[in-house]
Amino acid sequence: MSSNFIRGTLALTGALLLTSEVSLANEGGWRLIMQSNDAIAASDLKWSESRTVPPGVKMVMLFGDPSKPGPYVFRAQFPAGYKLPAHRHADQRSVTVLKGMYWSGVGESFDQDKLRKFGPRDYYITGARVPHFSWAETEVIIQEMGMGPVTNPIEYVNTADDPRK
Repeated sequence: MSSNFIRGTLALTGALLLTSEVSLANEGGWRLIMQSNDAIAASDLKWSESRTVPPGVKMVMLFGDPSKPGPYVFRAQFPAGYKLPAHRHADQRSVTVLKGMYWSGVGESFDQDKLRKFGPRDYYITGARVPHFSWAETEVIIQEMGMGPVTNPIEYVNTADDPRK
């Protein structure tokens, strides 16, 4: 894990803790942490079609801005059966599966035999510049974190797969 990624994760955690309102609930000793009144409730998320991946994926930015220095966090929603072609990112990404069965593999082209299955609560890291691809067996929601600045959020191994061109 790169030291920049670790520093960014620690900085984000520290910032959230320093600016948080912390309260203790009497039931079960749970700690409830809330950033502020600007915190995002799941029901308030504004999903929009992604312009960086082939049609069908919806995304929402939760924190930060990939084009600026520092951590950012977004969610992506894939329909069942969706295949994301081989691509890479300039920065290291940390991925958590929130819903569904998500398959991801490493390589320069989509290869069903190289896919590894991830379900809800599973977590993995994709290294910077590592080519990879994915498939959504069911409807899937992932949460992804990276460190900016990133000038090109996704680079396709095969430029013909890039919907922006």
